[in-house]
Amino acid sequence: MPVAHPISLLVMLLATQAHAAGPPEALKGKSVVVTWTETRQQRYVDQPHFYSVNGSVSLSVYVSAAGRAFSRRTMSTRSGTGTIEQAPGESGGAYPTRTALFGGQTMTLIGETKGGAYRTLIEFDASFASCSARVALAFQSGKTSISLSPITKKYVEMKSVTANGISCSVKTGNVLAGAT
Repeated sequence: MPVAHPISLLVMLLATQAHAAGPPEALKGKSVVVTWTETRQQRYVDQPHFYSVNGSVSLSVYVSAAGRAFSRRTMSTRSGTGTIEQAPGESGGAYPTRTALFGGQTMTLIGETKGGAYRTLIEFDASFASCSARVALAFQSGKTSISLSPITKKYVEMKSVTANGISCSVKTGNVLAGAT
């Protein structure tokens, strides 16, 4: 009998809990924008050595009146800028599929990669007018995280990610308007 990966089990458990809750009414029709800088130890999968990459990331999520969470993640490094957009239930293809989970005053976005998962935890004030966020990349024991770079269109293997300068804001309306 095959054994599920710990990251997959965590995503399934959180998804099961989130389906019962759905987004709070106060968040519908609003956008949440989280920005940060990060330092990654990475390499292209066909290269022998890891190296340090500094970049900036912007994650925007629009929660529609129907309670569907649409997202856009834009990453910029010295190599350029790349964007990944996703509609609810849409596969990320070669990119991590982002799943939005809601519970109380929080929204958690999970993006599973080969060997790991991104997690963005957003906590709201009582009126959902402001927020704070935490960002992390978790790894399966003894593994690295592999995903397709939206900047270079090559597979990148990461062994560490440190996020700094995290800011979070809530805006009325759809900041993704015009997204394709």
